[in-house]
Amino acid sequence: MSKRNVQYYFGAFFLNLLIISIVFAYSGLVPFGSNNFLSSDLGTQYLTFLTELRRQLVSGNFHLYLFSQSLGDNFFPVISYYLLSPFNLLLVLFSPKGVPAAANIIIMLKISTMGLSMAYFLKSYFQKDGMANYMFTIAYSFCGFVASYFYDLMWLDALIMLPLVAVGVMHVIKEQKYILYYFSILLAIIFNYYLGYMLCIFSLCFFIYLGLENNLFQTKGKWRVIRNYLVTSILAGFSSAVVLVPTLVGMLKTAKTSFDVLNYLPSARFGLEALTELGIGGNTFDQRLEHGPSVFMTSTILILVLAFFVSDRISNRDKWYSTLLIGTLLISMFVTTFNTVWHMFQNPAGFPFRNSFIFSFACIFIAYKAFDNGVFHDTGTIVESTCLAGILVCIGYSTEWLLPKIIEELGFGKPDNRYDGRYFWLSITCIIISGLILLAFNRNQKFLKLAILMIVFEVIANFNSVISTARFGDQLVYREEFAKEDNILKNVKNRSHLGHRIIVSKSGLNKAFPEKYNNYNDPILFNINGVSLYSSTLNQDTLTMMHNFGYYSLNVRRISYFGGTNLTNALLGVYYRVRQWDNHYYVEENYNAPTLGFLVDPDVYGFKMYSKRALDNQDRLWQALNGNSYEYLKNALVNSMQQTNVKNKTMYTYQLTTRASGPMYFYVSPMNYDKAKIYVNGKRVKTSSMNVYSAATLRLGHFKNNKKVEVKILTDKSLDLNPEYFQSLDQKAFLESLQQFRKNSLKITSNLNHDTVRGTIKVPVDSPLLLSIPYDDGWSAKVDGKKVKLHKVVDNLMAINLDAGKHKVVLDYQVPGLKLGWIVSAVSMCLFAGFEYFRRKRDWL
Repeated sequence: MSKRNVQYYFGAFFLNLLIISIVFAYSGLVPFGSNNFLSSDLGTQYLTFLTELRRQLVSGNFHLYLFSQSLGDNFFPVISYYLLSPFNLLLVLFSPKGVPAAANIIIMLKISTMGLSMAYFLKSYFQKDGMANYMFTIAYSFCGFVASYFYDLMWLDALIMLPLVAVGVMHVIKEQKYILYYFSILLAIIFNYYLGYMLCIFSLCFFIYLGLENNLFQTKGKWRVIRNYLVTSILAGFSSAVVLVPTLVGMLKTAKTSFDVLNYLPSARFGLEALTELGIGGNTFDQRLEHGPSVFMTSTILILVLAFFVSDRISNRDKWYSTLLIGTLLISMFVTTFNTVWHMFQNPAGFPFRNSFIFSFACIFIAYKAFDNGVFHDTGTIVESTCLAGILVCIGYSTEWLLPKIIEELGFGKPDNRYDGRYFWLSITCIIISGLILLAFNRNQKFLKLAILMIVFEVIANFNSVISTARFGDQLVYREEFAKEDNILKNVKNRSHLGHRIIVSKSGLNKAFPEKYNNYNDPILFNINGVSLYSSTLNQDTLTMMHNFGYYSLNVRRISYFGGTNLTNALLGVYYRVRQWDNHYYVEENYNAPTLGFLVDPDVYGFKMYSKRALDNQDRLWQALNGNSYEYLKNALVNSMQQTNVKNKTMYTYQLTTRASGPMYFYVSPMNYDKAKIYVNGKRVKTSSMNVYSAATLRLGHFKNNKKVEVKILTDKSLDLNPEYFQSLDQKAFLESLQQFRKNSLKITSNLNHDTVRGTIKVPVDSPLLLSIPYDDGWSAKVDGKKVKLHKVVDNLMAINLDAGKHKVVLDYQVPGLKLGWIVSAVSMCLFAGFEYFRRKRDWL
């Protein structure tokens, strides 16, 4: 590579690095301050998964099943969606408590690398490597998508790969070379299959565009090129099967497989208000879950795009082809049907229009074509385009901001106006200045530096419009609290037996987070066997089972520890509960629970759960496990119920008499505890440190048998005179049965940080061994070296039959579909190698 090329790419990388450093430094973000972006998915999900990846990289202990994922689950879908970026290898340079800082560094490096790949595309297509290219590399690297979603750092790899895919398609069309295209598509899918899928669709759109531009479809060899392009695309897709096949198998077990016909109706996704996205501050962090397409590309680029279609310097042919490309991408966002297809046939749960970066890329590409054709030499064209740009932004704000204010003044209602008018004036000012700079550039090329500075100012201002509405976490506090909790949990883990679970109900990490931190992923974060999880890959059967046991679930991505009872904690092997209060950690030993496996009665095979009957499910399950019909949870006697109205709510007063000595539980579904107030004998019961918005089991206290209890419930929900709402656990009978289960527990001898569970057990009589591990086709079981059948019980747990005697039990986990994926990938790579070899050897290929 020549010195000029080195300087060109060096400049593209470090100019981006300088800009993102200014953005982060202005907000005091690490590494320029102690602030950290511990918000949204970065704080609640990615941080945890990155910490686990770092743990595996440093230890060299790679395992694909985590018992810290709720009750345990396949880790591969998490890896393939969140963790396959090569930038994540940098995690080994940081300590566990430094992972949030590492995430910031990785984001900065990814954005800088975007400039590098975009510079490569521009040089490849336009055969120019001057300073003017930096206007477009900056606009791409800091486009609206990046400013809006930079904290979803696993998506940023797709923006690095997009220009490489485009260059690969160019090589296919112009030179009939396929290697770059093959590997760019393959790596794009591997790094993040979700946006990699979108790049596959883009490659087809760009292939058609370049084919039209280069008259491919009028040549004699068109079918050969088309065939070879399709073959290469298919083989690249199949070569990524090592990621796609096991991921598909895993994701089919989540709620993402649900079908909603409304997602396929040809309705409009946005209106003219989306034009505000063309200006600075089109959306903010507060609007991250719902907003228009993030298509900000700076005023200079916007003017040049419009000039492309206005100028007489551009042929009508080029205008039609560019309209086809940009129009296709625009319609794919505008029409719900196409938008759903682009998002892998699922409507995004927040963070909409995740394909908007492709539209921005196409617009920046068209803008460069306008610049390269010298549209700035025509004063009229620039003036007209500048006015059009201003009009578009004005229309957007008139629709979203001014018209609602007029409606409010006319007395027709108060609109939800979330837009800052200052950004409107800033956007209009930048459009005018950018237009003037382009006019001046026509007279003096030295104004190019001023144009670059203007673009830099705009991308920083737009980036800041997002960051300014976000609250930051504190990296120093995170480091301190992480160290404290890590030490506590290591001690607790050492004290507990292998095969037990630990609940973290309140963490010191809350102090480091800007938003409420609900400890969902603390088990993964600190490498303990837990119960809770927050992940897009949450197993739906596990979620349903735990919800039917009374555990709280906000949505299909979350399951909480809250809602557990003595029965469920014993069933799931929960041995310790850890919480922080007044800067001190408290460790509570729970229930003398058995391990993850214990002997039960064969009645377990016939047990079925019912929806919205958590306490009934628990009582019937305990009967099935013991092989009896004893009532372990007894309904309280309802002596009376009174209703009184209190400020649009109803106060229900229940006079109860307990029928057993032990803890009393309350359950009704649905029930919003966050809006309700519950009092027991005049004392308010605190539901949880988290906001519980739906059904969950609530512990009301510990009472002796035949005790009078008054329960008051202030709620907007209609309640009945139903004794099943209140049930007391017969503590004595429960502990007697629990002692037997504990006595007949599997003694686990293996470290659960591997994909194997080993243990020994003495079986007095032929019995099933119940394993509180979610049922998964990846598990296989051997008893004394002989393979045995795994049965699915209790909706989503496992059991094996054991004969009387002493046995060695071994469970092995293999990711379903991984072996098939390796085979398909290997065969596909060999086919591509053969295809490329014979293509070069023989003309007909």
